[in-house]
Amino acid sequence: MPFPSPRDSFVPAILTVIINWNGRDDLLKCVGSIKNLDYPQDRYKILVVDNASTDGSWEQLERIHPDILLIKNPKNAGYVRAVNQGIEFGLNSGVDYIWIFNNDVVVDKGTLRELVKAGEGNDRIGVIAPVIYSSAHPQVIDHAGYKINFWIGWMKKLKYGKEIFSRPSAKVEDVDSVLGCSNLVKTSVFKKIGTLMPIYGLYFEETDFNTRARQKGFRVVIVKEAKVWHKGASTMDKFIFRRAYLLLRNLFLFELLNAGFVHLLVFIPYYFLVHVPYFLIRGLWLHFPKR
Repeated sequence: MPFPSPRDSFVPAILTVIINWNGRDDLLKCVGSIKNLDYPQDRYKILVVDNASTDGSWEQLERIHPDILLIKNPKNAGYVRAVNQGIEFGLNSGVDYIWIFNNDVVVDKGTLRELVKAGEGNDRIGVIAPVIYSSAHPQVIDHAGYKINFWIGWMKKLKYGKEIFSRPSAKVEDVDSVLGCSNLVKTSVFKKIGTLMPIYGLYFEETDFNTRARQKGFRVVIVKEAKVWHKGASTMDKFIFRRAYLLLRNLFLFELLNAGFVHLLVFIPYYFLVHVPYFLIRGLWLHFPKR
């Protein structure tokens, strides 16, 4: 996928990677918002990796947006493997950044410009994320990064105006990790630490990646002026117990791979005494209809 020579040689080339599985309507909204970005159109391309959808997703995409790049997996490869397909495509294409998307995200037209500005402003910045607003409540901030507590395995969700952006004039704020629904990553990060780890499958894969990036000296940041709207959990809403299992399993795996030995001495008993009962009770509560 060669990029044409840019009108301005300093404008970074971007590959946007969207992962889709039976999310046709969300996908079309996502693609439509990305195509409306306030960024030179000859410097970014959109790649959709479709995990064997049966709802007409890719057929509709080809009909409405024939210019979109498309990988059609013959069977569901899983989220992480699909993301890695997109990353490898981007690395082979020689782009400067890869922007990883969930299919249920709608982006503000100025977001990519703000994210790139932050990345180009500091060589150490490697993972760049927008502030994430709720699709159901467009004025409500849902995510603005995480603070990781390795002692007990809690990921504290940060929100703008509270824990982060402690400096009023700050446009960029460092965090431990960011939600994986819309991350812009420099290709130099992938070249240094590799792609996402397939062992996770779904959940904690971005937390692991961001932690590994930080361990290698890259900064993970939130950009205050960049924003997207995220529907959230739409694909997994029908699989409550599967979701609980993956969250529990991958939390344990994440800690084993990234926490220190002393942290694990506290985390492991806490995991079985608190995390396991919590997710089981929460799964049952969500599964059975309320009176």
